[in-house]
Amino acid sequence: MIAPDWTEAAATVDSDRGARARALCRGGVDGMLNSLRPALRWEPPVLYVDYPQDRELRLGGRGLRLIPSHFCWRRPIALADPGLPPVLVYPVEHSTAWAPATTRSCHPQALSTLLGRTRARILAALDAPATTGELARRLRVSAPSASEHVSALREANLARSRRDGGSVVHALTPLGTALLHGELAPLRLPH
Repeated sequence: MIAPDWTEAAATVDSDRGARARALCRGGVDGMLNSLRPALRWEPPVLYVDYPQDRELRLGGRGLRLIPSHFCWRRPIALADPGLPPVLVYPVEHSTAWAPATTRSCHPQALSTLLGRTRARILAALDAPATTGELARRLRVSAPSASEHVSALREANLARSRRDGGSVVHALTPLGTALLHGELAPLRLPH
């Protein structure tokens, strides 16, 4: 059943649309297309896509519809019907917290116990870089609360922040990613 998780799926797509809109405003079409790296590479007038088979699609003035997808993994998917405008569905960055528990490498309850419920949710949400406002909207917390939790994660070297135009974008550090995904190496004590 997807209904309980649809809010998160919609939020990740909305967040991505916001990021692409900011890139479009700052750098025009070139900036927006370059923001889709590494899966897509813009070298005017050609858009290179990491695709499993060699394929060439000539637009012939028809334009290209870009569709962000929460459920598209690793690489974009091109939908080409000669009678319709070409479509490129590309994956958005997000945590795997929505997936069934059997595929997760980390138990959300354990992170909640360790960090507190809201801070653990902020950590999971930062698996996809986001601004403070995007985090607040996505997790339905106030912007000051989101900022406070990101600051605590940053002080623990679990998150980092960088200025991007008029906003600050937060993302996980390698340590934060390892904690979120349960990839920390066990401590070996000397005998």
